[in-house]
Amino acid sequence: MNYLFILLLIINTMTALKIVTKPLPNAYQYNGNFFWKIGKSQDFKQKTLNRMIFNNYPLCIYRDIKNEVVAISDICIHRGASLSRGKLLSNNCLQCPYHGWEYKNGIVSNMPGLPETNKNFGTPLFETKEVNGDVFICPTYDLNSEKGIPAVNSIYVPPEAEDSDFVRVFGKRHIKRQNKLITENVLDIMHISYVHSFGNQMSPVPFEIKYEDINEYSGRTTFHYTSGPTSMSRLLGNSKYVRVENEFYLPDTTVTRVFAGNIVKTIVTNCYAVSKNESILHFDLYRNFLTNPIFDGLFQKQMDITLNEDITILNGIYDNYIKGFMNTKYDVTQLKFREKWNKNFIDEKKLEKKQKDV
Repeated sequence: MNYLFILLLIINTMTALKIVTKPLPNAYQYNGNFFWKIGKSQDFKQKTLNRMIFNNYPLCIYRDIKNEVVAISDICIHRGASLSRGKLLSNNCLQCPYHGWEYKNGIVSNMPGLPETNKNFGTPLFETKEVNGDVFICPTYDLNSEKGIPAVNSIYVPPEAEDSDFVRVFGKRHIKRQNKLITENVLDIMHISYVHSFGNQMSPVPFEIKYEDINEYSGRTTFHYTSGPTSMSRLLGNSKYVRVENEFYLPDTTVTRVFAGNIVKTIVTNCYAVSKNESILHFDLYRNFLTNPIFDGLFQKQMDITLNEDITILNGIYDNYIKGFMNTKYDVTQLKFREKWNKNFIDEKKLEKKQKDV
């Protein structure tokens, strides 16, 4: 009898120590257990609270007094107030603007006017990483309650980022289209000459197309085409033909590397869902030519023109027919991207089962 009492006491003690968070995982988890790029390191200033929406779920992201990026649910577990409207205190706690509840990394640390108790509850805390001046988040795993599925992908950093011959410009666009549609558009081989002003409509068809798997989360298509008469490849690289490497890394990274003689231009994109038909696209452009900062504006302008041309087309695609009715060999990169995405896709039933197994 004494043994049974001791066992129950141990179970109750363990249960009491277990951290409980709200809302439950099915409110915030996104299909696919990956790290997603959500912004630049410079976007998150110390002690400034930022509200962002990821797949219809509100997050509060801030850089604390230790200079670490913290990402928690923006929903106060008391009365649902927006935590990002509060403030960061000198004790490194985020204070809710409504009733002054204090959160340390998502766990309730103080409830004004109430007796001191052991706090073992709070709001979800999501893992973040800072890599290459960018901030990434895994929205499928709550570090506080230890529920959900941790990220499986490595964060891709292009070799150009560590090559002193290259310089980098970057930006982002808010696009009211599906994030996977935007990603697949970047991987589209055939649209270049028809959609973009730098394309070659006189000779639009690529040649020497070759696809290869990199690993279970990524792939690469290499192809060649005749450069347009007004393209940088022709004007600056003096190249009639260009080689392009078009890569993807799940969940949302694309890499378009254009070789024209000795000049190389690499565009890296990341695109996450704000909602079903609304996305944020981040881009980084690396180049080993015209590297003086005075030319940065020229490449920013080029990206603006290119994205505007893409968005015009994307806005005209019918939502119910995004996948189309047929495919050609020129669609290989998008098809491989879909194939790998579907293999790593986590539907609600699979996610629920995995959570029970954890």
